[in-house]
Amino acid sequence: MKTLDLNISERLFTLTVLNGFKGDLDKLAIVLEDIKQLPIEDAEWDKAERIVEANQWRWNDEKGGTKSIVFQKETCKYILDVIDEKNKKGEFSLQDRAVISLQNKLTSK
Repeated sequence: MKTLDLNISERLFTLTVLNGFKGDLDKLAIVLEDIKQLPIEDAEWDKAERIVEANQWRWNDEKGGTKSIVFQKETCKYILDVIDEKNKKGEFSLQDRAVISLQNKLTSK
C-alpha cells in the first residue's frame, strides 16, 4: 500500500485513468475499492475556487489543498503503466502538470 497526498488535478487524472480500467476481475475489485477515495466534494471545489464557463472548468489546486489517498500496489502499478504508455505515444502536453507530479508521487519511496 502507498499513501499519497493528491491535489484535485491529480485526483481527476487518476479518476480518468481508473475509470478506463481493463483487466482481470481480481484487479478490478482492487481498483473499485481504491477509486472510492478520489471524488471531489463540493466543499473542496469551493475551497479551490472552481469556475465553470462554457464547458470549461478552472480551479486553484494550491487553494484546494490535498487529500490523503491509500492505493494498493496493483492500483499504483496500473496508473504508472497507463502514464508510461501515454508518454511513449506523446499524449502529454504542458497542460498535464498533474500527471508529472502524480508520477513522481507514485514512484517516490
